[in-house]
Amino acid sequence: MIRRTRVEVDLAAVVGNARAIRAFCGTDLYAVVKADAYGHGAVAVAQALEAARAASGLCVSLVEEGVALRDAGIALPILVMGPSQLGGEDEMVARGLTPVLASDEELAQLAYVVHARGEPVDAHLKIDTGMSRLGIPVERAGELAAQAARAGIRIVGLMTHFACADTDDPGDSSSMTRHQLARFADADAHVRAVGAPVSVRHAANSSAALLFPEARFDLVRCGLAIYGNGRWPIEVGQAMRLVTAIAQLRAVPAGATVGYGATWRAARDSRVAVLPCGYADGLPRRASDHAQAALRGKRVPLVGLISMDIAIADVTDVPDAVVGDAVVLLGKASDGASIATAEYGAWAGLSEYEVTCGMSKRVPRTYVEAA
Repeated sequence: MIRRTRVEVDLAAVVGNARAIRAFCGTDLYAVVKADAYGHGAVAVAQALEAARAASGLCVSLVEEGVALRDAGIALPILVMGPSQLGGEDEMVARGLTPVLASDEELAQLAYVVHARGEPVDAHLKIDTGMSRLGIPVERAGELAAQAARAGIRIVGLMTHFACADTDDPGDSSSMTRHQLARFADADAHVRAVGAPVSVRHAANSSAALLFPEARFDLVRCGLAIYGNGRWPIEVGQAMRLVTAIAQLRAVPAGATVGYGATWRAARDSRVAVLPCGYADGLPRRASDHAQAALRGKRVPLVGLISMDIAIADVTDVPDAVVGDAVVLLGKASDGASIATAEYGAWAGLSEYEVTCGMSKRVPRTYVEAA
């Protein structure tokens, strides 16, 4: 690397988080590695989890994501949750990926492929219990399971997804999450009534898995907590760091401005550091004049508008800073001046999901504690 800007991913933290979640929940764990493992690198994360036997399976959104994992040699079960499955059924079956059926069209298309191949296929059926996004209506769950059986599709899994598990009060018996749990139980009864060979039921994302014990069922599907983000009743370690280095140091006299739009004016004679990292890398422009960085054990403010390739830090109060010094924009700093994903997101009005997924592909990923 020439430009010393990189995303560092602590695979030991990912594995440790997965083990802690599985022990806490007492169930199997499917790690959600869609969207390139929330920006952490799906192949590296999956390889680490598989090698450590820290997850029972993986969840992706796209057929292409599942194929990439198989191409990398991943043998764990992979659940393709959709919705972009139409046209990819033959590839899913050929690669040993497990389809999630959430519509009549998906069922019909998979049935066509099963008929053409002449052998049965396992699939999971997704139930819409109130999110109104993906899934079969509760009242039609038995009907679709029966149709699947006639087409040679074994419904071996039943699943749903919660709308409000991250905001609902676990002590509120009338919450949206508990309403959805009741609806899921109704769907389960309908599917059982038609004799579908369901062997696994799952509903819980990170929030439901760690906050709602009754939502854990046979396995939990966790993403956010595996990467060490969110607040939970167990300790998890943040896996991602965004690190750069000082490219230049400049003297800015009192009254001079910095950056596009001249939005920041030095109130004193100042010393600023040019950082080779901008909004094209995942440092949001909206964080301008809010974001901070960790340098030599201190927090320093980013000043002026963040540009495409450059951010400016006011390092006047770090007089020993030199060109080449490491600057941590996100994650743990060796000197303790760490920046949590939630804080980084708050500077730009972003969720933790958006922060890690927003790390640009032009920023190389490096891995710590990789096998």
